[in-house]
Amino acid sequence: MNPRFLTPDRKSPAVLAATLVVSLSALLAGCSSPREGSLDEFARWHDKAKAQAQAGALMWSEFYKQSFDRLTALPPSMQQDTRLENTVLLLSTARKYESSEITALQFNTERENIETQLEARLR
Repeated sequence: MNPRFLTPDRKSPAVLAATLVVSLSALLAGCSSPREGSLDEFARWHDKAKAQAQAGALMWSEFYKQSFDRLTALPPSMQQDTRLENTVLLLSTARKYESSEITALQFNTERENIETQLEARLR
Protein backbone atom coordinates (compact mmCIF):
# COMPACT_ATOMS: atom_id res chain seq x y z
CA MET A 1 0.00 0.00 0.00
CA ASN A 2 1.34 3.41 -0.89
CA PRO A 3 1.58 5.63 2.22
CA ARG A 4 1.25 8.73 0.10
CA PHE A 5 -2.44 7.96 -0.43
CA LEU A 6 -2.98 7.60 3.32
CA THR A 7 -1.52 11.04 4.11
CA PRO A 8 -3.98 13.91 3.69
CA ASP A 9 -2.82 16.55 1.24
CA ARG A 10 -3.25 20.06 2.62
CA LYS A 11 -4.23 21.39 -0.78
CA SER A 12 -6.88 18.76 -1.38
CA PRO A 13 -9.91 20.74 -0.08
CA ALA A 14 -9.04 23.77 -2.22
CA VAL A 15 -8.27 21.66 -5.25
CA LEU A 16 -11.40 19.63 -4.69
CA ALA A 17 -13.53 22.77 -4.33
CA ALA A 18 -12.08 24.30 -7.50
CA THR A 19 -12.60 21.06 -9.39
CA LEU A 20 -16.16 20.87 -8.13
CA VAL A 21 -16.92 24.45 -9.20
CA VAL A 22 -15.46 23.88 -12.68
CA SER A 23 -17.32 20.56 -13.05
CA LEU A 24 -20.61 22.04 -11.87
CA SER A 25 -20.25 25.00 -14.22
CA ALA A 26 -19.57 22.68 -17.13
CA LEU A 27 -22.53 20.52 -16.18
CA LEU A 28 -24.90 23.47 -15.92
CA ALA A 29 -23.69 24.92 -19.20
CA GLY A 30 -24.12 21.52 -20.82
CA CYS A 31 -27.67 21.18 -19.54
CA SER A 32 -28.94 24.57 -20.66
CA SER A 33 -27.18 24.82 -23.99
CA PRO A 34 -28.72 21.79 -25.75
CA ARG A 35 -32.21 22.82 -24.63
CA GLU A 36 -31.78 26.33 -25.99
CA GLY A 37 -30.19 24.98 -29.16
CA SER A 38 -33.03 22.52 -29.62
CA LEU A 39 -35.66 25.23 -29.20
CA ASP A 40 -33.78 27.46 -31.65
CA GLU A 41 -33.62 24.61 -34.15
CA PHE A 42 -37.35 23.97 -33.66
CA ALA A 43 -38.10 27.69 -34.20
CA ARG A 44 -36.16 27.70 -37.48
CA TRP A 45 -38.01 24.59 -38.70
CA HIS A 46 -41.33 26.04 -37.48
CA ASP A 47 -40.92 29.27 -39.44
CA LYS A 48 -40.11 27.44 -42.68
CA ALA A 49 -42.91 24.90 -42.28
CA LYS A 50 -45.42 27.60 -41.34
CA ALA A 51 -44.56 29.47 -44.53
CA GLN A 52 -45.23 26.25 -46.46
CA ALA A 53 -48.61 25.85 -44.74
CA GLN A 54 -49.52 29.47 -45.48
CA ALA A 55 -48.58 28.93 -49.13
CA GLY A 56 -50.74 25.80 -49.29
CA ALA A 57 -47.78 23.47 -49.83
CA LEU A 58 -48.39 21.77 -46.47
CA MET A 59 -51.72 21.01 -44.84
CA TRP A 60 -52.20 22.89 -41.58
CA SER A 61 -53.03 19.72 -39.68
CA GLU A 62 -49.82 18.10 -40.94
CA PHE A 63 -47.84 21.17 -39.93
CA TYR A 64 -49.24 21.04 -36.37
CA LYS A 65 -48.80 17.26 -36.18
CA GLN A 66 -45.13 17.62 -37.15
CA SER A 67 -44.80 20.47 -34.64
CA PHE A 68 -46.20 18.24 -31.91
CA ASP A 69 -43.86 15.39 -32.82
CA ARG A 70 -40.82 17.67 -32.85
CA LEU A 71 -41.79 19.35 -29.57
CA THR A 72 -42.23 16.06 -27.74
CA ALA A 73 -38.71 15.06 -28.84
CA LEU A 74 -37.20 18.15 -27.16
CA PRO A 75 -35.81 18.16 -23.63
CA PRO A 76 -38.58 19.07 -21.16
CA SER A 77 -39.03 22.75 -20.33
CA MET A 78 -41.79 25.19 -19.49
CA GLN A 79 -41.50 26.71 -22.95
CA GLN A 80 -41.89 23.26 -24.51
CA ASP A 81 -44.99 22.58 -22.37
CA THR A 82 -46.57 25.89 -23.37
CA ARG A 83 -45.88 25.28 -27.04
CA LEU A 84 -47.25 21.72 -26.83
CA GLU A 85 -50.48 22.93 -25.24
CA ASN A 86 -51.02 25.48 -27.98
CA THR A 87 -50.04 23.05 -30.72
CA VAL A 88 -52.76 20.64 -29.61
CA LEU A 89 -55.33 23.46 -29.79
CA LEU A 90 -54.06 24.49 -33.22
CA LEU A 91 -54.09 20.90 -34.50
CA SER A 92 -57.70 20.51 -33.41
CA THR A 93 -58.65 23.79 -35.07
CA ALA A 94 -56.86 22.82 -38.29
CA ARG A 95 -58.69 19.50 -38.42
CA LYS A 96 -62.03 21.29 -37.98
CA TYR A 97 -61.11 23.61 -40.84
CA GLU A 98 -59.98 20.80 -43.13
CA SER A 99 -63.17 18.85 -42.47
CA SER A 100 -65.23 21.98 -43.26
CA GLU A 101 -66.59 22.32 -39.72
CA ILE A 102 -65.32 25.91 -39.66
CA THR A 103 -64.62 28.42 -42.42
CA ALA A 104 -61.22 29.69 -43.52
CA LEU A 105 -61.97 33.00 -41.82
CA GLN A 106 -62.86 31.24 -38.55
CA PHE A 107 -59.71 29.13 -38.77
CA ASN A 108 -57.46 32.12 -39.41
CA THR A 109 -59.05 34.11 -36.59
CA GLU A 110 -58.73 31.23 -34.13
CA ARG A 111 -55.17 30.47 -35.24
CA GLU A 112 -54.13 34.11 -34.81
CA ASN A 113 -55.74 34.25 -31.34
CA ILE A 114 -53.98 31.08 -30.16
CA GLU A 115 -50.62 32.20 -31.61
CA THR A 116 -50.97 35.65 -29.99
CA GLN A 117 -51.73 34.04 -26.63
CA LEU A 118 -48.70 31.76 -27.05
CA GLU A 119 -46.39 34.68 -27.75
CA ALA A 120 -47.71 36.51 -24.68
CA ARG A 121 -47.17 33.48 -22.46
CA LEU A 122 -43.61 32.97 -23.72
CA ARG A 123 -42.55 36.51 -22.77
